[in-house]
Amino acid sequence: MVKKRYLLDLRENMLIGDKYILQQYVSEGTYGYVWKAIRCSDEQIVALKIPKNQERGDACLVEGEPFLGLSHKNIIKIYWMGRVDGYFVIEMEYFPGKPLSKEFTDIGISVPRTFRTVYEIFECILDGLECMHNQKIAHGDLKPDNILISGTEIKITDFGTSKLIEDIFVKTIDGAGTYAYIAPEVINSQKRYLNSDIYSLGAILYQLLTGKTPHETFIQVLNNFPYPRPRELNDNVTEGMEQVILKALDRDPLNRYQNVREFRIAFSDAVNEQFKQVSETKYVPKTTLADKKDALELAISSCKLGKYKLAEKILVTEVSNGHKLPEIMLQLAYVYFKTDRQFEAIKILDQINVGSIEALRKDSFHEAFVYLRGRILFKNKQYEESLKVFEWLHEKYPSVLNYRYRLAMCYGLCNQEDKAIHILESINMETPGIWVVVKKLGQAYEQKKDYERARGYFKYALRLRPDDEYLMQKLEKYDFYL
Repeated sequence: MVKKRYLLDLRENMLIGDKYILQQYVSEGTYGYVWKAIRCSDEQIVALKIPKNQERGDACLVEGEPFLGLSHKNIIKIYWMGRVDGYFVIEMEYFPGKPLSKEFTDIGISVPRTFRTVYEIFECILDGLECMHNQKIAHGDLKPDNILISGTEIKITDFGTSKLIEDIFVKTIDGAGTYAYIAPEVINSQKRYLNSDIYSLGAILYQLLTGKTPHETFIQVLNNFPYPRPRELNDNVTEGMEQVILKALDRDPLNRYQNVREFRIAFSDAVNEQFKQVSETKYVPKTTLADKKDALELAISSCKLGKYKLAEKILVTEVSNGHKLPEIMLQLAYVYFKTDRQFEAIKILDQINVGSIEALRKDSFHEAFVYLRGRILFKNKQYEESLKVFEWLHEKYPSVLNYRYRLAMCYGLCNQEDKAIHILESINMETPGIWVVVKKLGQAYEQKKDYERARGYFKYALRLRPDDEYLMQKLEKYDFYL
């Protein structure tokens, strides 16, 4: 179990190992805490992101590897990630900016944005995202909250962190308006695609020019609720720019711009055309993040905070009122799962008609549906049935670390230790140092009665997390008997 010290004991002037000194608390998000820190080796100021859930933070070692060394003036650099004195940390460039969303929601903003400055901001966002896409890296959570601004400097941050959190039922809520920027085809999915970022770009540009997001609630996104064309909200937007935005926001990924370069060319042409018709000094509307939350979004927010009873009350009320949207039913099943009512959860899942989901969201919804069923079966100790589920998920999504890891656990509990060890060792070879994987390897070898290897992995796991009581007790026994 993760100790509370990882969540509560962070403080100014705290030394983390011999590597960092925490200097100043910066912010807190769904994923973790951000601190300004001093790197001891060269006294450089850096930002440290420290995940709230340290065990899940280890997934960064796999998912975050492509971001290491990525360098661009419009991207926050990630220097290093790993464990120091038991803490998992992500060392990043320190940038004293504020989220673009905060500037847009500050009531006392002193300098309204002109069309020219808005387009310069968006051009910087395009530059940073194009660099990522050239490396075949999808951001996955592009929104004003994750775009930092300081004067004329713009930097994209938090790329990849949304997909690093395994719990797809709560991970996407991180402040008002989050769902307004997420492409419909990746809702409920653990996958992110380059083309999905194009949709996010369209939503951001729509908001920059109109003062609103296309959709204000999660259910509006799911139901493809009609929204005003940009020119209906701001008649200074030209027809050409409106067409650029609407194409980026197309619900069908095949109808969107297929890459950032294609988007950029169309955007630049529209900008040039706009300034032939509208003065560069014309001001755009003051932008506001959507702050409306429907029942589903409120329930998901409640789950994120661990308020499952409140979430249940919200969802049951919706269902009793005849609102049996598949996502509402799936979320209710998840609430029952989290409150140890597994049979009620299965009963709800059996009522969901997966075939009723629109075609472009069917795969991602089915993935979430099957994943939850697999977790329920596992919790009910129906390991053979759970094994079949995770074999299917692993075959369909072989790159998803979470499915590989859960499949290994199922193999171990079905007395197929060799298969479990094969998966765990392949993960450990690809990315050494994931604490939970190393610990499970020790347990798997112990189950095979290969005690020397088991002890070796337990020692390795204790080096990664030096105060883990389970490992200390386990090694005391090994030292006594071996």
